[in-house]
Amino acid sequence: MVEMLPLIKIVPESNLTLDPSTGIVGAALGREVLILSMDTINEQIAELEVAADDMEHALDPTTVSPGAYPGREGVYLTAGKLTNMVYGFVLGLVLLVALLL
Repeated sequence: MVEMLPLIKIVPESNLTLDPSTGIVGAALGREVLILSMDTINEQIAELEVAADDMEHALDPTTVSPGAYPGREGVYLTAGKLTNMVYGFVLGLVLLVALLL
């Protein structure tokens, strides 16, 4: 015989319960459970996952954001190299002036 696990009350004020054997969230009405639709919540979670992945990939200098114009692959890498070259040139000028004075 299958042992029935007790329902776990998630939000007692709203009678929301979780059935641990199936993982279904529902509203408990006595011994019965009304199954709630989680489709809209799952759609919102999927949208958040896409945004989080986009933010994570934005940290990689070789990738491009999905909303960017075509042909921008590697632009962050080029910008980083140019920035470092300018910093090196300015630092070299400062050291040259400091050594000459």
